[in-house]
Amino acid sequence: MASRKGRTPRGGAAATTARAPRRSRSILIVLLAVLGASIAGWRLLYRTSAAPPNLLLITIDTLRADRVGAYGAGSGRTPALDALAARGVRFEETQTAVPLTGPSHATILTGTYPPTHGVRGNVVFTLADTHPTLATLLKRRGYHTAAFVGAYPVAAAFGFGQGFETFDEEFHETSPVDQGAERRANEVADAAGRWLAAAPTDAPFFAWLHFYDPHAPYSPPSPYREQFAGQPYEGEVAFTDAQIGRVLDALRAAGRDANTVVMALADHGEGLGDHGEATHAVLTYQSTMRVPFIVAGPGVPASRTIKTRVATIDVLPTALGLLGYEADRSLLGRDLRPLINGREVAGDPFYQESLFGRLNCHWATLRGWVKDDWKLMTGAEPELYNLAEDPGELRNLAASQPDRVKRMTEELQRGMQRLAPGGDRAQPRPASAEQEERLRSLGYTAGSGGSGPLDDPSLPDPRTHVELYDRLQAATVAQGVALPAAFEDVQRITRLDPNNPFAFGTLASMAYRHGSLRVAADAFARALELDPDRPGVRQNYGKLLRELERYDDSERELRLAVAQSDDDSRTRISLAETLAAARKDSEAEQLVDAVLAKEPKQPEALAVKGRLLLAHGRATDAVPYFEKAAVASDPESFIVLARAYLAAGDVARARDAAGEALRRSPAHPWAMAVLGTALVREGQRAAGLDYLERAFAAGPRRPMVWEALAEGFDAANEPARAAACRKQAAAVSLSRP
Repeated sequence: MASRKGRTPRGGAAATTARAPRRSRSILIVLLAVLGASIAGWRLLYRTSAAPPNLLLITIDTLRADRVGAYGAGSGRTPALDALAARGVRFEETQTAVPLTGPSHATILTGTYPPTHGVRGNVVFTLADTHPTLATLLKRRGYHTAAFVGAYPVAAAFGFGQGFETFDEEFHETSPVDQGAERRANEVADAAGRWLAAAPTDAPFFAWLHFYDPHAPYSPPSPYREQFAGQPYEGEVAFTDAQIGRVLDALRAAGRDANTVVMALADHGEGLGDHGEATHAVLTYQSTMRVPFIVAGPGVPASRTIKTRVATIDVLPTALGLLGYEADRSLLGRDLRPLINGREVAGDPFYQESLFGRLNCHWATLRGWVKDDWKLMTGAEPELYNLAEDPGELRNLAASQPDRVKRMTEELQRGMQRLAPGGDRAQPRPASAEQEERLRSLGYTAGSGGSGPLDDPSLPDPRTHVELYDRLQAATVAQGVALPAAFEDVQRITRLDPNNPFAFGTLASMAYRHGSLRVAADAFARALELDPDRPGVRQNYGKLLRELERYDDSERELRLAVAQSDDDSRTRISLAETLAAARKDSEAEQLVDAVLAKEPKQPEALAVKGRLLLAHGRATDAVPYFEKAAVASDPESFIVLARAYLAAGDVARARDAAGEALRRSPAHPWAMAVLGTALVREGQRAAGLDYLERAFAAGPRRPMVWEALAEGFDAANEPARAAACRKQAAAVSLSRP
């Protein structure tokens, strides 16, 4: 080795000296090239890390694909979405996992199916943080995150706020008794536009906008109401599209459009009468399962239509891919960038379900398996469709292709084992009375499913019973002269479908509105027999029993509701109200004071506190509580305030408060009774008697109203009329279902 080391190379020293400069130049060139490449790469990396793409995710509730111009709809109702498709990619065939707002959005935001993420219905299920959302993943990567949502089913309280620094959900009341359940698309656009204008530029952003407006009941604002007269759904679609256009304009005005990926899709479609379904949630035909899906922005080619069937479970992996990140490989969704760039992706079957009928109506669960162009639906009976040849699903091929049905059913069963290895279970959280009210205002219900397995083909088939659900929905919004006929129809439905808790819950609510309190009590009892884990329904039943002065029964039901509820203040206050009526003041005071310690402005707690003070003869002390409890949306809070003024001897204020209640609810018999009493005591006997007689003629259904009338007739020195009223109060309170 030493002799080799000291040996002169062939050519001698002169040759070595001559080659040295050439070698040095070569090395220098290589080093410069490497350095240049490094600088270029560093600059590229710097640019990418300094300004990676933003993401704007727009979800439109209840939007059918065939109502979007880019998908073939006429009349130019969706110019904003059409323009977005023109500068990006449109997926022709996109399947949603479930035709319901909460579960569908959980799939979009987590890239998992409902049996995995666990959200199987609205409100009574919460998205757990064990399934990271798109917002959570992007926040970890330094993104600013904000959400602007249009309705209660995707509220932060149900897990949809995970990962968002800003979560804007300023919902409005949708009826006099509701606490706020939705807001118009223009308000969502306004809030999002303000945020985009002021969004920090030190990091990229992810913004999620949820528009609820195409959802029933359809009531587009002007000028869309007039432009789409007789087509209110289309009017709401056009209005929502205009608000999407405003948001995209705000994005451009903020100078962020060139570096923002925009993804727009629907959570589900709408039946509009197809297959007998007026709205959605119950069935899983393409009218509610096929949704529009459009992607545009940096790295996305323009004006491309992709025919390959995809699904909403692919949204999260695709979004991450377009932003330069890789999704968790355990997710079943696919990164669709190869399709976007003109290549193919591996085919994958898609799972779909509807548990709505099972959880709410005790009907059979519907599950589905979509593979290539074939779609299987299971339930009481299987259905099989070739979507390429029969997109309207009019020819059920199950009988003619039993082998395919068997094969796809087995694939579905294996898929379920992967999605829910320990067996599929729906574990709803009991809904409070307030949550039940909010859902009812949006056209939903919150059943727990009662007992029995999820998959029971012996239960009624939703595909043959969906008409009953639509009739029940129509009955809940009936008003005025339509109410008696709707009430009769609901009673017929309970006879046709005697094991349907939703039908009996609807009957109970309608019977209460109709004044048939004994029918309401019967219906509440049956609804709870079929679906016992419904504290919201039980609370309403307890309230009815209290109004019937059946205090022991009311207390029993409300104690059960408290035990079922998750520290719901309204349930505890309702129990306190019953205890106060039964003169169990000590426990009632403890419950009220505990609620007021946490919620000092809770109106129902303030009202009960006032009643307790009145019961102890402290009318002057009680009045401030009733004044604070009076809320604009509840006329009866003003009636209670008027009675407190009467007890305190302030007749003028009693008259004004009762008049305010009557202004908010004309012909309210209790308001007329209290106003009549105030007028009589003020010296206006004739006017007071007129209101008392009108209240008497209205035929009140509650004992407290008859007792108020008796007080009024006593004040007017009409003892016979007062006695008749007390007799009516006793008859109502002693009635038993």
